[in-house]
Amino acid sequence: MQPFVASPELQFREEATRRVLQELFDANDLQGLMDAAVLLNKLWIQQTAIARWLANEAAENLGEAWDASRLK
Repeated sequence: MQPFVASPELQFREEATRRVLQELFDANDLQGLMDAAVLLNKLWIQQTAIARWLANEAAENLGEAWDASRLK
């Protein structure tokens, strides 16, 4: 199994987001911070749902492949 490592692109995105949030904080832009928090929460929920769906699909496909290989 390959280790889980965030790609450079994702690391860049993380840093860019951190900087935007820091700028909003430094400017005392509470509405901007709230808007960012709501958006980030929605994106987290979406990504979690996608990851769970993919895991379920992979498990189902592996189960079907296992069953098919045993019937041969």
